Amino acid sequence: MNAADIPSQTLAEVYQAIAERRGAGLTALDKQSVNEAEFMAALAYVLGVPLIEVEDLTDALLSNCRPLAAELETDALRDYQIVPLARRAETLIVISSCPWNPITAEVLLGYFQPCSQVKFVLASPACLRELLNRLKPAEQKDIVSAGYVPKPCHATPIVMPPGTKSADLPKATAPLAPSNVPQKPNEPLLTPEDVTRLMNVLAGEIHRLVQQKSQRSL
Repeated sequence: MNAADIPSQTLAEVYQAIAERRGAGLTALDKQSVNEAEFMAALAYVLGVPLIEVEDLTDALLSNCRPLAAELETDALRDYQIVPLARRAETLIVISSCPWNPITAEVLLGYFQPCSQVKFVLASPACLRELLNRLKPAEQKDIVSAGYVPKPCHATPIVMPPGTKSADLPKATAPLAPSNVPQKPNEPLLTPEDVTRLMNVLAGEIHRLVQQKSQRSL
């Protein structure tokens, strides 16, 4: 896990949790002494999500993952660093090595309709790579570092998947304005142009995934 890809506040809370577990102060914590197992356990604790490790990749878990994972191309699973685990009513349960990426949840909700919420299960990049290797061994590639965000598409109009109404599109959750620009009081985080750009990104990604699914069914 590349610590540089984790939001700074979350990372600080992870090291604080590790320090408290060791019974030491944060300033006295030697971060180089923290191994991956200890780091991932603390990260799951801070995020408030379950943790899956390589030894948890049983045949039963693989059987649960296969139906939903088959709906997405391996490249999409790799890029978003996810493996859908199960669908419970309107809740989609997803294994991810970077559950803090807000775009991932929005794209999943747009693709796996009518799901209205996503619950994540944390896995290290190595564990997720092993899971993908077992699910789709012939297509497995190296997973990129955590924190992948799709490049914005440059089309002006919003491209929606077939049969999708404008009200069904995901809501924007992440500001696109530069963080070094001071924000004025009561000024919205997103301008109308930012909202349109983000909606284009989300709608374009959903449309791409739907097209891939349609091509496989032909």
